[in-house]
Amino acid sequence: MTERRACGVIGLPPTSLTRGIPKKTLFSPATLNPRSPRSMRMISGSKFISSKDGKNPKTKKDVHVKIGQTFVIAHGSCQFVRDLADNCSHIANKIKGLINPIDLLNHAYLETKVPGSSTACIITLNEWCLHAVNIGDNGFILLRNEEILYESPVQQHTYKTPYQLGNANDSLEEIKLTELEPGDIIIAGSAGLFNNLFTHEIKDLVIKEIRKDPAPSPDMIAAEIAKNAIERSIDKYRFTPYSKAAWQAGKRHKGGKMGDVTAIFAFILP
Repeated sequence: MTERRACGVIGLPPTSLTRGIPKKTLFSPATLNPRSPRSMRMISGSKFISSKDGKNPKTKKDVHVKIGQTFVIAHGSCQFVRDLADNCSHIANKIKGLINPIDLLNHAYLETKVPGSSTACIITLNEWCLHAVNIGDNGFILLRNEEILYESPVQQHTYKTPYQLGNANDSLEEIKLTELEPGDIIIAGSAGLFNNLFTHEIKDLVIKEIRKDPAPSPDMIAAEIAKNAIERSIDKYRFTPYSKAAWQAGKRHKGGKMGDVTAIFAFILP
C-alpha cells in the first residue's frame, strides 16, 4: 500500500504538515490606513452545473462543500474528490476556533485513502482576514467598489497540466487577504469557471446583477455566473481564457472548454 503523505511534501509528520513550505501571497489593501481588528462574516451561495462528460462516474468532476465561514472546491478523480471534500467537512466541524486552510487540506488529504488526485482550493474567513490555500487551476477573485482588487494565481506546469494533490513535487499556494471591507465580494470557482470566463467578464456580470437587485440572493448570482460559464464552454467560436492559454502554448483551440462548473459568490458583511 502506498503511504499517504502531506500534500506536496515528502517525509513531514502530520503535525508539521506544510507550514512554512507553501508559496505565500500576502495582500493588504488597507496597510496605509490600519484600523483596529474587527470580525467580519460572509454570506455565500453556490451553484454546480455538470458537463455532459460529468455524468459518467468514471470521469473527473467538481465537488464543493461549505462549512460555516469556509468553503472547499476540488476537481479530480470522482471518488477521491468526494472523499476529500467529506473529510474536509468532517475535520472542520470538529475545529474550535479559527480554521487554518493549509492544515485542513493536509489532514483531509491524509485521511483520504482511495487512490486518485485532484486540484483543491479552500477559502475561509478568519475574523477580518481571508485565508486561502490553493493547488491547481481553481481560484477566486476579490471585488471592491466594482473593481478587481485581487486574483489568485493559477498553478500549472504547462498548458492543461495543473498542480494536483497526489504529486509530491507540486506545492501549495497560501494566500492571505488582510483588512477586508464590508461590501467586498468574493467569487470563487473551479477550472470550469475560469477556463471559460475572463475575470473582467465575471466582474461585469456580477455588477450587472447587483445593479438589477441591490440586495441579491448569493445563490442566484452564483447560478447566473455558472450558467454563463457553461454556455461559453460549448461556444466553438468565442475567445476564452482556455483558447488564450492554448494560443500562448502554441496550440490551436477555438471556443471554450467543456467540463463541470462550480461557482461560489460571497458578500463580506460586518
